[in-house]
Amino acid sequence: MNWNYFNTLGYVSVILWIAMPVLWFLHSRMKPRRWFAHVAVLFGVVALVLASINSSSHVERIQPDRTEQIAAIEAEKAAKLQVAADSRGEDVADIRFAEDGADDFIDRAGMDESDLKYMDKIEEDNAPAWQKNKKSRSSGGGDADLEDLIGADEAPEGVVSEALDRAEEEEPIVMSSKDMDMANRLDSLNLKAIRIMILLGLIFVVIDYLRRANVYREAYSPLPLPSAWVNSFTPPPVIEQRPEAARRGVPKELAWFTRRGDPFLYITGDPSKASQLPESMPKLGRKCKMIDLLRIGNGGEDFKHEFVFETLWFGRASFVLDSPERAKELMEDFAERLKKRKSARARVRQTVHIVWDLKEPVPETVIKTFEMLAPSTGFSLFVCARSSAN
Repeated sequence: MNWNYFNTLGYVSVILWIAMPVLWFLHSRMKPRRWFAHVAVLFGVVALVLASINSSSHVERIQPDRTEQIAAIEAEKAAKLQVAADSRGEDVADIRFAEDGADDFIDRAGMDESDLKYMDKIEEDNAPAWQKNKKSRSSGGGDADLEDLIGADEAPEGVVSEALDRAEEEEPIVMSSKDMDMANRLDSLNLKAIRIMILLGLIFVVIDYLRRANVYREAYSPLPLPSAWVNSFTPPPVIEQRPEAARRGVPKELAWFTRRGDPFLYITGDPSKASQLPESMPKLGRKCKMIDLLRIGNGGEDFKHEFVFETLWFGRASFVLDSPERAKELMEDFAERLKKRKSARARVRQTVHIVWDLKEPVPETVIKTFEMLAPSTGFSLFVCARSSAN
């Protein structure tokens, strides 16, 4: 194998995109999942940059080795001269002078005009390129060449040195035609492979994001995507217990649901917690597409149960309830309405979260209701740990 097909950057690009499947494997094996899938995409982008530099600065400089062709031309020239010598044997000079060149073995003095033209044609056809250029310069344009030479002599040393450095940097890489074709083929395959790996890496990241969206410890960067997309990869837990070592405080948990586009009903027995919550929460960014947060009970509106249920069902707003007694009545009413929606095979577009933040444990009737009705209707019960930091 010719290791001069690529330069160092080219081989580094190959190593980087080959490492991408390794990172995918590590990402799929680790629990909880980390950021190996995203690092793999970064590897692919860096590999593409390095491969492009290798293609433009190395592979494009490769030229075929012309040594064999030059040797063949010289052999053909020698053969033509030998044929001429054999056919004009009587014209060959026996005397050789010190100033004669290697090809000055034919006596041109005894030739007629037709023979001289024949010999001139042979010599002209087989003359090297520099000699032809020299003749063309000597035949005309001498003043321009002289001016060019004078201008070149007067050029600043920095310009001359810069031109020489550029010429040295762009010195062609010579190899056989077969190796040159192989280098171009490998360069094209390398670029195509990197682009394919980047595309696969992006698909992997998107699928991984959707798979982690309903996993409390692994979800990140909530986006208002349809719940059907997310739930098709990982169904949400019907009853999710918030761990004591929670990732976020309760207000941030509620903001997380809003940024996902999911409405919620926050039930608490502490009016101070309810008063700390804002009047609305952003669905996108910090202040974009605000979602109203309506209050029920003490200091709030006396909304009817039907209004609360329908508003949550269609995702028009979220609610805060700071009355445990009212919460039990509301949950019993929700149970009856969910039964009707299940029988009609109706389901919410965005998951509705009932956030239970009371000192009292969740009643068994509520748990059974959610276990039976929530999966088919799209509701979820999020239970906050009593000892968690809020």
